[in-house]
Amino acid sequence: MEKSNIVLSGFMASGKSTVGEILSGDTGMALVDTDGMVEASAGASVEQIFESGGERRFREYERTAVSRAASKVNVIIAVGGGAVLDERNVTLLKRAGVMYLLDVSPEEVYRRAGGGCGRPLLGKEKSEVEELVRVRHGVYMEAADVVVETTGRTPAEVAREIAADFRSRAAGRPDGP
Repeated sequence: MEKSNIVLSGFMASGKSTVGEILSGDTGMALVDTDGMVEASAGASVEQIFESGGERRFREYERTAVSRAASKVNVIIAVGGGAVLDERNVTLLKRAGVMYLLDVSPEEVYRRAGGGCGRPLLGKEKSEVEELVRVRHGVYMEAADVVVETTGRTPAEVAREIAADFRSRAAGRPDGP
């Protein structure tokens, strides 16, 4: 299979890290979290990077992390919520794996991450969350190979759907199990 990686994309609080951990346990594939890679290389949290260097500096770290993650094989790559806003990242990730969009409603994002704690770009008000989701949604959809709805579903259900789809693609049946 040419695309050996599962790439999880989506808005903040869509469940990428949680679903990635479950998928890793179920498939035996290592989980590579680009936000974690950014924090390790910067020696600071995402929030601290935003505070000291702004979004631009964070995106530089993120681009490097995405490039490193995309060079790996047989891994699950969970990218930060804004990674797909950079076309260079999308090109690398699509070449490296199957891009799964964990689609989530603004209401669910607000419920899961209300107040934006630790998420520098997420507003504290529900209307701010709704606007940011609306602005980014088209980019997420365009980058995705597969859209997986997460609202109202458990992370385990989402992980099972992705694992089944990925296995079917590996077997040469891209239209599902």
